[in-house]
Amino acid sequence: MEQQDQSMKEGRLTLVLALATLIAAFGSSFQYGYNVAAVNSPALLMQQFYNETYYGRTGEFMEDFPLTLLWSVTVSMFPFGGFIGSLLVGPLVNKFGRKGALLFNNIFSIVPAILMGCSRVATSFELIIISRLLVGICAGVSSNVVPMYLGELAPKNLRGALGVVPQLFITVGILVAQIFGLRNLLANVDGEFRTSREHPHPFTTTLGPLLVFQSHHHRTGLSADWSLLTGWMSLGGPSCPEPT
Repeated sequence: MEQQDQSMKEGRLTLVLALATLIAAFGSSFQYGYNVAAVNSPALLMQQFYNETYYGRTGEFMEDFPLTLLWSVTVSMFPFGGFIGSLLVGPLVNKFGRKGALLFNNIFSIVPAILMGCSRVATSFELIIISRLLVGICAGVSSNVVPMYLGELAPKNLRGALGVVPQLFITVGILVAQIFGLRNLLANVDGEFRTSREHPHPFTTTLGPLLVFQSHHHRTGLSADWSLLTGWMSLGGPSCPEPT
């Protein structure tokens, strides 16, 4: 009898829960992993762009040390932005909730994707540096909020299984970035597929997960703990599973 009661209390993986898990992980954690590795393959081409931009402004090329220093700053802006993003997690989740924080966090991914895509047209490597800082903030927020959101949304017996999904999508994002970093794909001077020259700058690939997350977020619910804390259910909001 006790075993039967225990099995009745255990939650199960519903379609809405699976959809919320995949969308949250793909729309946030995937971007984290992608932006970690996206800067590696085109490093030489990006430094060449930095040098050509500097030459167009001053009429002379940068020396090796300033160029290496400038590129180091570009790469290091991502973890620095992650540090800033981790400090913003508390205020964001308290003000907007778990899902609201993820939606707000998309600003820190959409804006840098656009800036990076326009950096060559604007002949400005400063846009890339600023974009790396902003996308680092996005990674810092998502790496903390996504596990929090899924942990509160999932039933008790599934929290461990769903808790590893964000880490899985981070590694998938790194893998995709390495594949897109091949010279025949995006890691070339034009930043376009060699077979079909229709893809924009490689960094703007993060817009894909964003569009998926934005177009399907209404199908996912607020986390149960957040709903109870804010009284959302008492105000007539969408019903959520009771916390276990």
